[in-house]
Amino acid sequence: MTIDVFSPNTVAVNSPDEGTTYNNFAISAVGIMAVLEEVIEISVVKSLVIMPLIMHDATVRFLAKHNTRDRGVAALVSVRPELFLNFNSRFLSGLTPTLNAIQFLIEAGYVRFDGKLHLQKSLGISESMGARANRIKKAAGNIAAVLATSEEELYLNLRIEL
Repeated sequence: MTIDVFSPNTVAVNSPDEGTTYNNFAISAVGIMAVLEEVIEISVVKSLVIMPLIMHDATVRFLAKHNTRDRGVAALVSVRPELFLNFNSRFLSGLTPTLNAIQFLIEAGYVRFDGKLHLQKSLGISESMGARANRIKKAAGNIAAVLATSEEELYLNLRIEL
């Protein structure tokens, strides 16, 4: 029996908490690694924003399109505000899987932590990991562009409540 850790977990697809369908640490690990392969290092504060971006189908589809321009967070939120309506709840539900993914990636030697996360070796995201992982890989450049702003501006524009 094969278990696909990149498929949706047991949360109902028609859940009122849209975006929780892909809420697992394996997807978070793929997202972190895809972005790290673009930027080489990232703060933990910024890495916590990756999961809420990739767990939302419409956001990943938009960011993975080849004709989507790299945008900062303020431009993206103003152009596509509907993608961020429930961002704070996605952020909160993504904290545990993200922290688990970070711990796993450090222990597995993919990432080094010294106050920031540093890429140590590539995860090698490939077709065999499935459509979701490939879509995340395609969106990684645009996600990196969103994360390029300061942490304060990022959290303010995404309306994250701490």
